[in-house]
Amino acid sequence: MDRVLNVEFPGLYLRDNEIAAGGTWEFDPSNITDYTPITGYNFQYWFAEMKLDLSGYTMDDLTVYFRNSFEQRASAVDMQWKVDDPGNPLKAYDAILLESTILSTVPITPEQLANMGLCAPGFIVPPSIGGRVGNFNRTHIIHGTTIYWGVDTSFGADALTSIGAALGRVVDSQDFSSLEPTAAENIYCYRVFYLPAAYDRTREKGLDFLSIPPKRVILNCMIDEEPQLEYMMRLKRSYELANQV
Repeated sequence: MDRVLNVEFPGLYLRDNEIAAGGTWEFDPSNITDYTPITGYNFQYWFAEMKLDLSGYTMDDLTVYFRNSFEQRASAVDMQWKVDDPGNPLKAYDAILLESTILSTVPITPEQLANMGLCAPGFIVPPSIGGRVGNFNRTHIIHGTTIYWGVDTSFGADALTSIGAALGRVVDSQDFSSLEPTAAENIYCYRVFYLPAAYDRTREKGLDFLSIPPKRVILNCMIDEEPQLEYMMRLKRSYELANQV
């Protein structure tokens, strides 16, 4: 039987914290959503987590076969900034933020999410990172994307030498979805943002407001029963992989 699975992530709306030092972010008071800052990163890493429950299928010994996956966004990314000294403008590279969306058959810790900004899960990990991203196999990651957002200075953007605003533009992106069949009971879903430092008076410049829209991930799949031996081997492999993370 054919099915469409869907996970919804809220938007993220932040402003610079005018009281705290070091260019930290805080929620825009009128738009507080289900995101959490990752401890130890000066309020620059934020994540939301959801869960797709597949236990009804696993109770009937059914396997989920994925055909494809894709993402939808509700609106544009809005970026606003402050610059105190026109002679010291905001550099476009200093305003780049990274967004990762990961749907995994095993849970991922906040500490692992924090380091996945350096290397997506399922790839050979650079020695400098070591085991900080976990020992993930590519088959863990049902759906995975990385998007780099930057200031779009080519379309109605204000100058980078004073207070201004612009839309966000995708400057680079990667897709690392495996779409591997699964008999897992849950798919753990994460949306993570790695943000530049917010506006800070000591630096006299920086982003001071971010409006990032809600997102959904659509998974087209087929639910079917597979031969008993193959199904038991899939379950065995799932438990082995989960214990290696």
